[in-house]
Amino acid sequence: METSLDILNIYKPLFVNPPLTRYSLVTGGRGSGKSFTVTLMLLNLTYEDGQIILFTRYTLVSAFISIIPEFIDKINLLGRENDFDVTQSEIINKKTGSKILFRGIKTSSGVNTANLKSIAGVTTFVLEEAEELVDEDVFDRIDLSVRDKTRPNRVILIMNPSFKSHWIYKRFVLNPSQSFCTHIHTTYLHNKRNLSQSFIEQAERVKESNISRYNHLFIGDWLDDAEGLLWNRLMIDRCRITQRPELVRIVISIDPAVTASLESDETGITVLGKDSEGRGYLLEDLSGKYSPNEWSKVATQAVKNWGADCIVAEKNQGGDMVESMIRQHDKVTRVILVTATKGKYVRAEPVYSMYEQNKVFHVGTFPILERQMISFDPEKGKSPDRVDALVWGFTELLLKKELNFAVWID
Repeated sequence: METSLDILNIYKPLFVNPPLTRYSLVTGGRGSGKSFTVTLMLLNLTYEDGQIILFTRYTLVSAFISIIPEFIDKINLLGRENDFDVTQSEIINKKTGSKILFRGIKTSSGVNTANLKSIAGVTTFVLEEAEELVDEDVFDRIDLSVRDKTRPNRVILIMNPSFKSHWIYKRFVLNPSQSFCTHIHTTYLHNKRNLSQSFIEQAERVKESNISRYNHLFIGDWLDDAEGLLWNRLMIDRCRITQRPELVRIVISIDPAVTASLESDETGITVLGKDSEGRGYLLEDLSGKYSPNEWSKVATQAVKNWGADCIVAEKNQGGDMVESMIRQHDKVTRVILVTATKGKYVRAEPVYSMYEQNKVFHVGTFPILERQMISFDPEKGKSPDRVDALVWGFTELLLKKELNFAVWID
């Protein structure tokens, strides 16, 4: 297929066939056009016979909600609606039979590598939001299953630059030639002609007010490991365990977003537990960009999956809407609505203290949430939604009787 959309020259190596290298790393700041371009490239690739493209994220609640709409949008832009069949988890090119399979690497029961490795004939492995995958061995197990002899093999990693301690930085950025990697890095400055004036003005305002934030978010600079004003990486790694103990209570905590546009905040959704000794456990991070109907469905399903006894949700933004959305999917589970009446530091510091005392543990890895914890500055800007959900949930589980900084409504 010859795409009629204008592709930036810097992205042209993605479209070379056969590919220049097995690995392609696509990094960039906000507005760089990386996801847009990779989507077009993958749709273009399906016009070749025999292509099985495995498109993954570390966590993927629903491809039909979070990823497939972007592909449908590009299909419509190209005027190729009649060429594709779209299901809840696949896009199939009717002309060639080639397909894109959308899968999550981590499921509620653990890492899904065995099932991903068993998919026959994969020619291209795509890892979107690759910064979430902190276990290099998991990547290697999927990567080494891509070995179809009849087609060129491609492995494409797409990410916002993270910390320099990340294995992707060490493997593909520091030594790209040794890894046979094509590294494409772009910023919004490359893509200005496709961006709104208000976006460009926002970037310039951030540049004037906080050059470090601008360099990371918009230019895509990699970060040195931050010590954090509260949490730091050493503390989080110290509290990590692989198996949860027997728990006496589990709650689902929500920091809800009231809209679901591209500019919307995420909805923080965490699953938290407590053992008989009063220690807390982070069990699952289900956060993402959801509409109110979507996040309420995700949260109530988590109640069933984990046997939680209640949902804790912040009501500041949504008011009575929060409980009404939950009740559409669950008429029974207790809903505890919380209202912030003190600053972010006052809310977060007691939970941080539980980490300091080795009374909170992470069962597995939660890369996005943990990155937000490390970079959380309670004196600047809005606190991350995942961190807010974590704080509300652990406050209910571990600290509710000791604190009086919020109004609790059962």
